[in-house]
Amino acid sequence: MEIEKLCRELPDPMTLFSRLKPIVTAVVAADGVCGLTLDPATLLHTGGFHDGGVPHSHLPRLLDIEYGEEDVNQFPHLVGSGRLAAGLWESTRLRPSASSRYRDVYRPTGMGDELRVVLRSDRTVWGALVLHRGGDRPPFDAAEIEAMSALAAPLARGLRGAYLRHDALCAEAAEPSAPGLVTFGAEGGIDAVTPSGHAWLDRLGGDPGVLPQPVLHVCSRARAGGDVRVHLRDLAGRPVSLTANRMDPAGRVAVIIEAGRPEHTIGLLMAAYGLTAREQDVAQLVVYGLSDAETARRLGISPHTVRDHLKKVFDKTGTNSRGRLVRLLYFAHYRPAVTTARPMGTHGWFHTPGTPPGSSGPAGV
Repeated sequence: MEIEKLCRELPDPMTLFSRLKPIVTAVVAADGVCGLTLDPATLLHTGGFHDGGVPHSHLPRLLDIEYGEEDVNQFPHLVGSGRLAAGLWESTRLRPSASSRYRDVYRPTGMGDELRVVLRSDRTVWGALVLHRGGDRPPFDAAEIEAMSALAAPLARGLRGAYLRHDALCAEAAEPSAPGLVTFGAEGGIDAVTPSGHAWLDRLGGDPGVLPQPVLHVCSRARAGGDVRVHLRDLAGRPVSLTANRMDPAGRVAVIIEAGRPEHTIGLLMAAYGLTAREQDVAQLVVYGLSDAETARRLGISPHTVRDHLKKVFDKTGTNSRGRLVRLLYFAHYRPAVTTARPMGTHGWFHTPGTPPGSSGPAGV
């Protein structure tokens, strides 16, 4: 298959999308094709390839709808439904005017149906394809939607491979091969450090023979109040997770240091607003599109507790609804980087110009 051959070549993500266009349109005819990279943690747009998509004049309204209003086939809803592809005409039962995206953006610019395809590998969403047809063309039919659903998995694997190869070619240093462990005695001194623990401590920096401040901080907090989890960046800007556990009543503490995962990105952002670890958990799941009940099940807490945490999230971020929280994240933290075409890295954030991919932190954090 041409797609598998192309994905084996592992071009960078934007090159992959541009080379996919003729392959995809040979399977399903389309007048425009957009390939989007999405933050795996939030499903917010982080860049993309556009050929025949929405005119620039109407892009602000499209983004307002996408990140501030309810509409048909938005990516969190599509992911939550378990579907890999859906057409706008199909989802509105041939009543496209039910979609504000169609009324305010597509129809005024002469565009017709839209087909969205989620590029998911295992449980992680790496990007999406958006196919457009002109207003004089028939909508995408069930067979075409099914054909694109079948292409979603190999395309997702190719996109993930493109991220990995792009980062590997430019990475400044390899990550330690395993999480590191540092244990502290009841009096606060170090009991033991694993070999990978030494490597992680070096990545976090500090003077020779002196533990990095974040490690000392989580150790003290765990000794005083139980388990603690913190997400931060190492000296090169790569995401790192610290988990500190109080091991016994005497006050012995174990600190685990490991690579940050994509879902930690929103934690880094939300930490700037003073959110607690649990409030960050709730914020991430809300932005991802989960309901109060779904968030409660995922976190093992009651819907009432979710609402209490969410109220605090709104208070601390100066928002008052899920939609406004998503708008804050997108327009304050994502849109500026998308506008300047900063590429996305495998850790769920943008590369910073002049530094290796994977080495940038969220703006303003």
